[in-house]
Parts: sequence; C-alpha cells; structure tokens
Amino acid sequence: MKNNGKDAEAAFVAHWEKRGHIERIRDSADLRGLNGGRSIADFKKPSDFLVSSAVDPLHFAEVKSTTSKTSFPFGNIEDGQHVAAIKSARRGDGGYTFYIFAYATSTWYTMSCKQYAQIHESGRRSVKFEELSLWIK
Repeated sequence: MKNNGKDAEAAFVAHWEKRGHIERIRDSADLRGLNGGRSIADFKKPSDFLVSSAVDPLHFAEVKSTTSKTSFPFGNIEDGQHVAAIKSARRGDGGYTFYIFAYATSTWYTMSCKQYAQIHESGRRSVKFEELSLWIK
C-alpha cells in the first residue's frame, strides 16, 4: 500500500469541519499546485493545520499516517514540525498535537508535543502505538 497521507488528511479535515474550525497551513506541495506545478521557494511550516472547537482549544495539528503495525517513526516528522512541537512543549502550553493514523489497524492516535519531546529527548526515534492515546473521532 502506498501511503501519501492524503486519505488520512481528508478524514481529519472532514471530522474538524463538522466539529469546529480548521485552517490549512499551505505547504510547498500546495503552493506548487497553485503555481502550475513550478517549484516555489517556501519556508518550513509548523504543522498542517490550526484547529479549534468549543471544547478543544486552538492548537497546531500535524496529521501523520503510517503503514506500520506497531509504531510511528519520528523520521516522518519534518524539521519545522519538530521545532514547533519542541517549542510548544518547552513553553508548557500543549498547543501542538500529532494526529497519527495507522493504516494497518485503521486506528487514530494522538501524541502531545510534551510526549513527543520526552520520547525524542530520551534518544528514541519512534513511539509504540500502545504508548499513544486513542483518538476517537
């Protein structure tokens, strides 16, 4: 199975469009599409989305997906996303969440920026699904 992340992102957007507010932060692929496929200079983005609702505070939301049956590799996290998550964790605000879809089990998980920072700083380069919180949409 080829995983380009688009199916997971579409499901994520569909959920948040019903529940609250979602704002897409355009990345270089989006900008290339708007620019007729030509390359365009772009800067690193903190995440895919900003989301909020009446019960969920405004936060950066990074949607990731994996075909792994057991864990999520941190190699899937881009530099700008890593920096933004670590900064949020250090501020203590919890304003950054990774939403991870496991195709092997059709299950959504969440990983807070604080959890990511702790695991990453311990030297590990992945997280087992059993360590993550289930995200029930």
